[in-house]
Amino acid sequence: MNYIKNFLKKLLTKKHKIVDPISSFADVSSSTILINGLKLRFDTFKEDRKYVVIGSNGIISANFIFESEMGLVKIGNNVHIGGVNFISRESITVGNDVTMAWDITIYDHDSHSIYWEHRKNDNNQCYKDYFEYEGNNVINKDWTNVKSSPIKIEDKVWIGFGVTILKGVNIGEGAVVAAKSVVTKNVPPWTVVGGNPARVLKPIEFKEDH
Repeated sequence: MNYIKNFLKKLLTKKHKIVDPISSFADVSSSTILINGLKLRFDTFKEDRKYVVIGSNGIISANFIFESEMGLVKIGNNVHIGGVNFISRESITVGNDVTMAWDITIYDHDSHSIYWEHRKNDNNQCYKDYFEYEGNNVINKDWTNVKSSPIKIEDKVWIGFGVTILKGVNIGEGAVVAAKSVVTKNVPPWTVVGGNPARVLKPIEFKEDH
């Protein structure tokens, strides 16, 4: 296969490339702490814009992954993230005073169509791209029939470890998502949800600060 030969040739003759400063694609408050730095991954051609916006006084450990030119992640103030993979093609918005544990995935698109006739060429295209684009196997992905929808996490939410949040979900203010839950539908404010798929387990009595 020619693309395998070309890949091996590129690998043997590969030179170091000048990479755009990652900060040019993000706007992060100077008061926010980025654990292990700002980790952005682009599996696509990049647009000249901000893909990530992070507010003040946060502690953030996260990977921001963009598989197409589209996508946006916005995080508010006083947010503590222990370890999250943000995978965006639409938009993911996190409010203020939000706490997230580790091993969380927030994914605002389906990646593939549920219909075989729409995804039957995906694996072959990935295989070709892997060799032709030095390991980037989604650069020519056909997104035509892949659904995406924004995710919004309101203020004062707590998300436990190992949670997965899928496209189109709105998590209401003050809600708590139990560990290892898979959230596929909207979460009412001031409730505890859990399970796969997540469902309401109990309400939370709201108490005003004194």
